[in-house]
Amino acid sequence: MLDYEIIEKEEILVIRFYGSIGAENAQKLKKAFQTLPEENHKLVINLGVSFITSEAIGYLIQIYKKYREKKGEVILCNVSGNVRTVLEMIRLNKVITILESEEKALERLS
Repeated sequence: MLDYEIIEKEEILVIRFYGSIGAENAQKLKKAFQTLPEENHKLVINLGVSFITSEAIGYLIQIYKKYREKKGEVILCNVSGNVRTVLEMIRLNKVITILESEEKALERLS
């Protein structure tokens, strides 16, 4: 089961994910990203999930590219140990900044 919420803090969008991103709900991640306003240039993805699929990782890369094209920034935060290990194995942490907490991510983008 995957749930999410989107909030705005001082022109920074925060999208918080809860649960796990399995094959049956990776599309929910994509739909969540599609609801983000085009004019936004700063995004924090609070990835508080216990599992992530390769399809969902592909959506993270797509949203990163979209923000990069419009000279924006994306930061991942609150990434669990298992998910972080996967992201580091594929070296996504070399492309997308990963911070420990949402507070640190908001501070970096402010």
